[in-house]
Amino acid sequence: MNAQRIKSRHAGLFLLWGFALWLIATIIFHYGGNLLIDIRHPFRTVLSFAAAIPLIYGCIAPLFSFLDVPYSDRTRRSVQIALPGMFMDIFSILFHDVAFPLISEQSLPLLAAWLFWAYSLILLVGLSPMKFRFSSPFIKKVKLLLK
Repeated sequence: MNAQRIKSRHAGLFLLWGFALWLIATIIFHYGGNLLIDIRHPFRTVLSFAAAIPLIYGCIAPLFSFLDVPYSDRTRRSVQIALPGMFMDIFSILFHDVAFPLISEQSLPLLAAWLFWAYSLILLVGLSPMKFRFSSPFIKKVKLLLK
């Protein structure tokens, strides 16, 4: 797929993917936030920060590879993935007692830091000069069907 085709066919896909990632992360933090972010358990909190690195890479890089997003377009696509969650997190943080009932008031700054960390990682994947190659017979067949 060339860059023009990505622009026309998949422009909304990156925004939708960003919204889906935000929704999944919000659900996880809603039901298990106290296990991931807790000022009284710094080791678990550090682990959640560290786990974000491969998780975010694993959610973004295969999409770029699958859609053959050229390096010149990855920064813009990363921004499109990050923006829906960034906007939605304005409200989830404002209404944190509803969105994240298990995360204590004292742990809220850690949650905000984790969110900044996660969005930074999304942008860094887009800035990375690495070539993403995730290939399998299944992916090749799906790509042929989409052409």
